[in-house]
Amino acid sequence: MFRFREALRAKALALAKAAAEALPGTVFLVGSFARGDFSEDSDVDLLVVAEFSEPPHRRLLDVDVPPGVEVIALTPREAFRAVERCYPVAEDVALGVVLKDELGIAQRLVEFARRCRSPEGAEASQSGPPSPQDAGGPGLEAGRAAT
Repeated sequence: MFRFREALRAKALALAKAAAEALPGTVFLVGSFARGDFSEDSDVDLLVVAEFSEPPHRRLLDVDVPPGVEVIALTPREAFRAVERCYPVAEDVALGVVLKDELGIAQRLVEFARRCRSPEGAEASQSGPPSPQDAGGPGLEAGRAAT
């Protein structure tokens, strides 16, 4: 059973990496394959953070996403707001796997998202989010490479 799960995760990771190459910006593997609680029926979930100018429902119309891959598309501003306010996607970012980081923001997003996993971080988010300057939001070191 262990080899089957290992092979399944390797196949999902290869599919995720291939899909990430066709997507713009910063891409995370999220969901069950990132957390490790996947089954053979699980889809591959990706979070894409990029400079989209289209409304959410039109952002991925020109991208050929393979079957079995689900994509959530956010702008950097939306992504930073989500992790600053500890929205549910913050959990995905905190546990996610960075597949590529063209925007140089993955490390900052992960740092803010991980604060949501602690009781202190979750309480702080209830008192209001930090300003984009405090968050290192888009435009403030956007070229910095994740380590």
